[in-house]
Amino acid sequence: MLPGAPSRLHSSFPLRRALGLTHPGDLLGAWVRVGRWPLRLRAGGRALLAGTDLGYLLRRCGRVLVRHGHRAVVLEADRLIAWRTLQIVVGAPFLPQVRELRAIYPNLRIAGGRITLPVGLDGPEPALAACAAARLPVSATWIDYRGESSG
Repeated sequence: MLPGAPSRLHSSFPLRRALGLTHPGDLLGAWVRVGRWPLRLRAGGRALLAGTDLGYLLRRCGRVLVRHGHRAVVLEADRLIAWRTLQIVVGAPFLPQVRELRAIYPNLRIAGGRITLPVGLDGPEPALAACAAARLPVSATWIDYRGESSG
């Protein structure tokens, strides 16, 4: 069990080494820092898809190579998907009508003017529509990946 959220691989991480972590016949994703477009590498029946968009990789690969602390680890896509959350910063000192959101997202967390909603591979649009319906003033949003032990 990994505490905290995963990160992109360091730009110095050799993709040749990542290709060596793949299983023949499977496509392994690698979450990297830099790249305009996803990069496909193949060698000896092994395939690697490297990209900057973790959501893109999760839709295409059963396992993804990410950084945790100072080491690279391969995690099942389902595990990473379960960690995917929408972070919403609310532009008000109080949160009116949160019970409507809680009915749709029973696992939502609220702390310090921020709402954390688990979204899996769903887009953020339904959650933001629910915020608009509840008249929550949303100041900022982003997708984050929260590990089992992260707040």
